[in-house]
Amino acid sequence: MKNRFLLPFVFVMSALGAGYFWGKHSASAPVVEASSKSSAPATNEATALPPVPSSKSKHKPTAVATPGKLTLAEIEAKILEHKNAFNPWGGDREFWKMFDSVEEADIPELLAFVDKNSTRNMRQGLRYQLLARWASSDPQAALAYASAIPNKQERDGAIAAVVNGWAGKDAAAASAWVQQLPAGQLRNQIMQSVIYAMAGTNPQAAFDLLQHTEINSRQWGYGAVNSLFNVWATKDPIAATAAAEQLKSSQQRSQAFQAIASGWASENPQAALDWANGLANGTDKRNAVSSIISQWSQTDSKSAMAYVQQLPEGPAKQQAMSSLGYQWATEDPKAALVFAQNLPAGDSRNNLLANVVSQWMQTDSAAAMEYIQNLPSGGERNRILQNAISSMAYQDPKKAAELAALLPPGTAQMNVVSQIANGFANNGDQKAAMDWIAALPEGNAKRNALMQVGYQLAQNDPKAAAEFANTLTPGQARDQFMSQVASQWAQTDLNGALEWARQLPEGQAKQNAFGNLSSTWAQTDPQAALAFATQNLEAGSGQNNFFNSTARAWAANDPKAAMTWLQTLPDGETRNNFMTGMVSGMAQNSPQDAASFVTDLAAGDTRNNAVSTLVSQWGYEDPQAAAKWITTFPDEKARGNAIQNLTSSWAQNDPTGASAWLATLPNDTTKENAARNFVNNVSYQYPEIAAPWTESITEPNQRFSSIENVARQWLQTDPTKAKAWLATTSLPADRQQRLLQSVKH
Repeated sequence: MKNRFLLPFVFVMSALGAGYFWGKHSASAPVVEASSKSSAPATNEATALPPVPSSKSKHKPTAVATPGKLTLAEIEAKILEHKNAFNPWGGDREFWKMFDSVEEADIPELLAFVDKNSTRNMRQGLRYQLLARWASSDPQAALAYASAIPNKQERDGAIAAVVNGWAGKDAAAASAWVQQLPAGQLRNQIMQSVIYAMAGTNPQAAFDLLQHTEINSRQWGYGAVNSLFNVWATKDPIAATAAAEQLKSSQQRSQAFQAIASGWASENPQAALDWANGLANGTDKRNAVSSIISQWSQTDSKSAMAYVQQLPEGPAKQQAMSSLGYQWATEDPKAALVFAQNLPAGDSRNNLLANVVSQWMQTDSAAAMEYIQNLPSGGERNRILQNAISSMAYQDPKKAAELAALLPPGTAQMNVVSQIANGFANNGDQKAAMDWIAALPEGNAKRNALMQVGYQLAQNDPKAAAEFANTLTPGQARDQFMSQVASQWAQTDLNGALEWARQLPEGQAKQNAFGNLSSTWAQTDPQAALAFATQNLEAGSGQNNFFNSTARAWAANDPKAAMTWLQTLPDGETRNNFMTGMVSGMAQNSPQDAASFVTDLAAGDTRNNAVSTLVSQWGYEDPQAAAKWITTFPDEKARGNAIQNLTSSWAQNDPTGASAWLATLPNDTTKENAARNFVNNVSYQYPEIAAPWTESITEPNQRFSSIENVARQWLQTDPTKAKAWLATTSLPADRQQRLLQSVKH
């Protein structure tokens, strides 16, 4: 169950925004008769899908009664029993297991029953399970069902389920079909499912597919990279490592190295450690070692502990100790606790204690609670309480709320409030969540809890969410909550959400609500959305944001239509905001077309803003192409701003490549400003790459501050190299000494 259904469900559905379907029940608001000012269809237009080859089997399987298996009627009865306590992440294993006994001939009938008799939460999870099975034998029929689902998010999720099941049976055919989809979000997300399916049988082919699709970028691909390299490392870690080193994105390389470490450790932890310790980047090394220790401790906790104990004090040991403690506590929490208590005072001891107690709460909450309550007040007790609350929030949010009351008011208490609120909502007890939130004092904690619960409640019962919003005290928390209600309600009932938003009193809450509706509305009827904004929203930031987000969504799907509409707008702020959003939308699928459009604009602030918008996005997808275009741009001001924006976005995804490009620029003010941005962006994770650029900053105070920031991070991962570099810098000797004394090794 876990490997066949849950893992692909987790990373594909999370990419598709699946958080929206957690909750207790689903209620559709009545469709409002839209006026000429706010017309909008109730559903989103379906993406045209390429044809699917007919399955080899020309006959439908015949349902055959099997002794011991549940009948279709019995399965339907079980679904009704679980309706209000459905857990998409596993929950009752027997409940999930029974779907393995469903005859394929019965799947269409069972899907029809699920569509009519389940909450949205349950419908999403069961569709994924059933469609994946159906697609393994008849992808054509399964896809026909999925593509007919009216709601766009549910439809995309169902298509992902079909492709996942199909790829498990015939990855090559599924891959060929997915690549025929139009470029965009759906293809990028579903491609991850195909790569996951291919990884087990042909990892090299899966890697080639990853390299030649849009998901090989910052925005997409985490699930695909992780699953591919984890599986590959169990078969051929040397080949997996060689492939990982070919990834252009530093972030993806880091993800791949961690996945290799975990997969390799499951087969040969000592060899994996030898490899990890040879990694050049200190952060990559530390993360890889931690992954290996975590995996190793599952099979030989004593050997793993012996290895960790001989590590030198520092972040690497602390991180490895935390990974080890979590696993050890599942097997023998009391022994793990005794060991942690006997460690010298410091971060290693504190982190291990917190992880042990957190895991202990999962197996014997009464004993763990008694231990916590007997601890003296202070930082150690607070850290342990926070970890315990985190582990309990989803299983027993009421108990977690009681524990939260033991924390002193402040940051520690605020950090756990959102987790408890989410736990209440995921356990299907939204009333308890709302009652608990209502009793919280005004402040950041309450605001964070509202944002967590509002996302889910608005999807499952938008009317109840709207009614609850009316009971909140006017202020920022209520305004943000109403924005969430509008955004999530629009996904299932755009007309209902529009009608509700129109009735809100004038103010920031109403402006925010309409702003969040714009992207969804733009996918169905952008012209109606813009007409509404023109006639009903006051000129200012609210209307400008509406035009910007509507244009972005419209241009991503139909750039020609968006450009035609642009020509009807008079010069002014409204046109400029629409244009900026349009350029951003065009850049998602065709940055070259967006570049051609921007180049033809008249010189001025409007073009400069459009250039910055384009480059910021283009830099994530194809920074080298963006760089080539920028350096030939005639406007000096626009070129300078664009270089800074490109440096920032490129550095986040590929700091080595960004550094090499930066070195090719002429030595002037533009380069110095870009270098400063580069150092700020990469010093935390890649201090050794940022270090050489600090001396290019001419203003002394800024230069010294940058040197200190880089050194502070580098000293945590590789103190020997960091100290050697620091001694060569222009940072005054007294500041160097203060810095070294303040950093613990």
